[in-house]
Amino acid sequence: MQAFVKKVFLTLIAGALICALILANTAFANTQEVTRAVQNFLYQKAQQTNENTSEIAIEVFTPSAHFGECINPQPFFPNANQEAAGRVSVGVRCGENGNQVRYVQAQISLLSNYMVPIEDIRSGTLLQADMLTSAQGDIGRMRTQPITNLEDLVGLVVRRNLRAGQPIHQEMVQAPEIIGRGDNVKIVAQGSGFQIERDGTAVDSGGLNDVIRVRIGNRNILEARVIGPGRVTIKD
Repeated sequence: MQAFVKKVFLTLIAGALICALILANTAFANTQEVTRAVQNFLYQKAQQTNENTSEIAIEVFTPSAHFGECINPQPFFPNANQEAAGRVSVGVRCGENGNQVRYVQAQISLLSNYMVPIEDIRSGTLLQADMLTSAQGDIGRMRTQPITNLEDLVGLVVRRNLRAGQPIHQEMVQAPEIIGRGDNVKIVAQGSGFQIERDGTAVDSGGLNDVIRVRIGNRNILEARVIGPGRVTIKD
């Protein structure tokens, strides 16, 4: 009798272990399916918004045990304006109708080439090609995208001191000033078949395509875009 009870007991334990193993394998397979779906979603998003990226690496942090089963996972960004870079939160709709929603975290690394100073550069310096070189790093961790093309920097003026090897962002440089504060300027207004010019005084200094304030007469001030030395056009 004891042998029979022992046999039944061992059989029950074996059955329980088999069931647990099946459930574990099912959960693992489901986790893999969710991870693959999120990776594919993020890779496509990163490709669409980061054309200059040479390599994209995506790490999806494994969903917790409380994540639950997710059939037919459909990833999405909870924030429609979310950039596909750095640490992101991804929603996953589950089920045939997508009525259940889960959330996972992921890290997107965007390896790209960008321009950096060869040596320290002081504020006010006019950039030349031999001052710059290319470096590679994870732009997904940067607050704004660095400038990637040499031709987009040559001829610009540095607005702040730059360190050697520092990524250069758009707000760090500006076009050389071609209008100074207090300069007399021509304000150009153009339309279909006509062009009107009026005299004004620059309230701000600025370079090509900069938007500056211009005074007309004694009081009226408007914003205008610099189009050439001593010439501005009314801002759209």
